[in-house]
Amino acid sequence: MQPDQAPAPDALLRGKRVVLGLTGGVACYKAAALCRALVKAGAQVQVVMTEGAEHFITPTTMQALSGQPVHTSQWDARTANAMPHIELGRQCDVVVVAPASADFLARLVHGRADELLSLLCLARPLARVPLLLAPAMNRRYGIVGRIFTFFSKLRGADRLVGLEIKPA
Repeated sequence: MQPDQAPAPDALLRGKRVVLGLTGGVACYKAAALCRALVKAGAQVQVVMTEGAEHFITPTTMQALSGQPVHTSQWDARTANAMPHIELGRQCDVVVVAPASADFLARLVHGRADELLSLLCLARPLARVPLLLAPAMNRRYGIVGRIFTFFSKLRGADRLVGLEIKPA
């Protein structure tokens, strides 16, 4: 490889441990393709879904694509000490939330952690595990402009160090 050439995407993802978070929204169907692409590139994908996401795509579908059991509850006893938000955060290299609904983004801004995915995002090892957000909402909603003002607050919040925002 030449010094000015970037490594192939597969090489960047091979062996990486990705938590893929899904929030409620019709864009959940795109998360299936994203999950498949991550796995194909060699990443180990652990899916975490909010209750809202389960209205748009099933945990069974995401389990079939990721090859891993899907986590949907902060009270999941399958994990050490029944604290999946701690264990999943420690075990991953990156947290990707796609789609990230307006409600979910507001939860992060306000530090509201009342379900597994927001708990995991706020409790992850900040210095080591980046958080990537892919906002997905109907642009006709009046809240869209306010959501984008949240981003400056998110970037400035110590609890969200390593935040990257990728609008869909």
